[in-house]
Amino acid sequence: MASSSSSSSTGAAVAAAPGTSSGGSIFPGPPPPTPSNHKPLPSTVAGGTEAALSAFLNRMLLSTPAPTLRSRTSSRLKTRTSAPPIVSLDSPDLGPLCAAADVGYFHLAGHDIPSQIPSSALAELSRVDASALRASNLCTLGFSEEDQEEADGGDDPAMVFDVDERGMGELPAAAEYARRMRDVGMKVMELLSRCPEVGFPEEPFAEGKRKARCLVWVSKAGTGESAAAPPPAGKTKAYPYVLGLHCQWEQEAAPSSLVMDDSGEWAAVGSSDAALLVTIGDIAQVWSNGKLKKVRGMARPTSAPSSDGHAGEPGRLSITVLITLPLDSVISPLVPPSDAGEEGFDEEEEKETDGADGDGDEWKFRSFLLEDYAWRVYHERLQFKDPLARYRI
Repeated sequence: MASSSSSSSTGAAVAAAPGTSSGGSIFPGPPPPTPSNHKPLPSTVAGGTEAALSAFLNRMLLSTPAPTLRSRTSSRLKTRTSAPPIVSLDSPDLGPLCAAADVGYFHLAGHDIPSQIPSSALAELSRVDASALRASNLCTLGFSEEDQEEADGGDDPAMVFDVDERGMGELPAAAEYARRMRDVGMKVMELLSRCPEVGFPEEPFAEGKRKARCLVWVSKAGTGESAAAPPPAGKTKAYPYVLGLHCQWEQEAAPSSLVMDDSGEWAAVGSSDAALLVTIGDIAQVWSNGKLKKVRGMARPTSAPSSDGHAGEPGRLSITVLITLPLDSVISPLVPPSDAGEEGFDEEEEKETDGADGDGDEWKFRSFLLEDYAWRVYHERLQFKDPLARYRI
């Protein structure tokens, strides 16, 4: 009987513990429910503040969509439409050429190149196995075969030829086209030297001064939905040059060519009545002491969309002829010979005289070796940095 009574009193004490307010039980009360480990049973009364809050938070987390993060589109990836000036070799008016100096590219009329010549060159080049020419391309550009690994990851040119080397001996149509384009490029150089306020103070390729090098750069147009879009960052290969001449009129559906201007933005340039697209290169900008705007890289071909609007012309090639220099050339602003400095100056005197041209204007670029610069241009990402930035004064 005593034992029964003791059990009874203990049970009563335990039962009274949750409702005891001051010392009614020696046992602590149960912990409050938390949102992570408490779920009210169906028989529970509308439940306590904690349970209601837990259910509310769970509903909010399940019903609220995750926020979408939007990255701001870089202005460098936007493409604008451009109508460049039209310069004619038949016209003595240099006004359009002065306007082109502020753009970096222009259309050239009056070149006298028949339309069948670029068509024959493209047909001839389309039969060449470009996949077997990568080592040859690097050699023509002045790079060793060890540079192949470092050149990986970019959009390499399909083919590169030097007009004066044997590589074009088996491509008579392409060689004829390149030689004619080189002659046109030399005429443009003469025009730029006749406009010294925006061009060159002298004719760079006058007899005995410099030797021009002519390269044929063959590119493959993109296909698919991105056929008319700028190439992704880091996928654009380039090479330093004075002038680039690009044929557009073989493009039946008139797709635009893409050029990257001096600020690093892409522009879509359409064709114009059998005119050539001429781009001003980095060497020309240095020669002009910054008066000429340049194009970063060269014109990029695009493919016309097919009838369904999605795929471009498969495997279409495009030719750009580059007027450039031998790799052992030293690039600097052009100055009259009498003001270019004399031998025997010490380092400090040379620094003082090395920065002025014949008119007393300071040089805006330091001298540099083309070989080192060419390697850097070919491997760097043009979209993110002007390759001439390190040489500006």
